[in-house]
Amino acid sequence: MATVKVVLRENKLNPKTGVAPLYLRIIKDRKAKFISLGVKVKPKYWNEESMTVKKGYPNYSQMNVFISKKRAEAENTALNIETKNKSVTTKRIKEEIMGKPSSNFFHYAYSRLENIRNTHSPSTYRSYNQYLKKLEHYIGSKKLAFDEIDIPFIKAYENYLYKECENKAITVEYSFRCIKLFYNLAIKEELADIRYYPFHNYTFTVPRPVKNYLNKDQLDSVLNYKNRPLHDSEVFYDMFIFASYAGGLRFFDILDLKWMNINEKEQKITKVIRKTKRKHQFKLPEKAIEIINKYNKKGKKLNDHIFPLLRNDFDYEKFIEVLYDEKSYFNSRANKTIGKMGTDLELPFPLSFHTSRHTFATSALTKGMRIEHVSKILDHTEISTTQIYAKIVSEELDKAMEIMNN
Repeated sequence: MATVKVVLRENKLNPKTGVAPLYLRIIKDRKAKFISLGVKVKPKYWNEESMTVKKGYPNYSQMNVFISKKRAEAENTALNIETKNKSVTTKRIKEEIMGKPSSNFFHYAYSRLENIRNTHSPSTYRSYNQYLKKLEHYIGSKKLAFDEIDIPFIKAYENYLYKECENKAITVEYSFRCIKLFYNLAIKEELADIRYYPFHNYTFTVPRPVKNYLNKDQLDSVLNYKNRPLHDSEVFYDMFIFASYAGGLRFFDILDLKWMNINEKEQKITKVIRKTKRKHQFKLPEKAIEIINKYNKKGKKLNDHIFPLLRNDFDYEKFIEVLYDEKSYFNSRANKTIGKMGTDLELPFPLSFHTSRHTFATSALTKGMRIEHVSKILDHTEISTTQIYAKIVSEELDKAMEIMNN
């Protein structure tokens, strides 16, 4: 339980007047917070044991009534908040005594979300906002104390996401990542108590996503695919082939690829990857160059996009949300186009644009490229991420050797 005392802060003594301020001192779990009472007194007139002003000091009687009242109010407030909340910090008690609005998860999370709006990408902001809105819909209001987020709550919400929302495992994981992010930030700001942080004792079992990829025969069937009558559909198709050979570049990085990123003489690509913010450079294979040359028109400018989808005359960096809106739009259309191609070719799994990244990785390893080189080209932070592809290739080789048993 928190203790409330009235103390004289002699370290704040005014040398000219000889008086020092009185403060309420709240102590809980060995952490102290102070609240000024707006009253000052000379040290010789302060009784530390009884927490009263001694006789002889001007208006000492009225001051003692005021001090006693403020201390009693603070004690009652501390007791009430501790009774209602099993997780409460000295900072929260101080805020309650001072009459500040009660801190709850949604109030804190939404305020923090607005603070990061200008430091994170629009897609990140929108994702966090979407996850918070989903949780708010589940609760039915914006009233959720941090200590209410316990293991029974987590289990119930996880069950809701799977059964009611029919979310996939990866979506459920990211939903809780959002909650954990704001909970951890609140702990750092002493608005939530780390002792009641529930995620220390709960582990999510997220199945490893299947990394579908095209083997040689399937890639050949894609290369020979002819059913692409619309202009944009052909661009999406070419981008998919390009990614399958050009280091498995992600859709967004290919979409805003410009001629300034290509050294045509050395046949190299140089680009800052949007996800990692790292400068990326590698030599392009012949098939990727063949795709690029298809769009190499006379009179092109270095600042023009290679694949003609984004506007060349628009300053996307100045209007970053417009950029992400258009990228999301084209990404959706690309996946529909690529998905239809997969259906037409009767592939054994759903085809998406990201399949091109997995296709490059497994193809490169199958052809003997060293895993550290594949990792570098894919711009992986850890080689362990790339080793997933090495395991896939190894399993395929094991399956291939089973033919010897027949």
